[in-house]
Amino acid sequence: MDDIQASVFRVAELLKTLSHADRLLIACALAKGEMSVGQIQNELNIHQPNLSRHLTVLKAARIVTFRKEGLSVFYRLSDEKAGQVIAALHHIYCERQE
Repeated sequence: MDDIQASVFRVAELLKTLSHADRLLIACALAKGEMSVGQIQNELNIHQPNLSRHLTVLKAARIVTFRKEGLSVFYRLSDEKAGQVIAALHHIYCERQE
């Protein structure tokens, strides 16, 4: 039972982190692949200070990771299971229903 409780706690924390609309948008964008901060900002139209704050929350939750290349910072999803949850949400709510 302890394993189940630990798993449920982890899922609850993931959903809590993704419950903010901007963080969910960022995670959905990163589900497509690695992006620079500038690319995320341009695609989602989130102001840089807010974007920075949300990326910090996603990093702390270990949902995203980053690498630096020169002056640019690139982010990507680091948690495969989080990516699967995001893909499922996208499929259920965002794809056009035929």
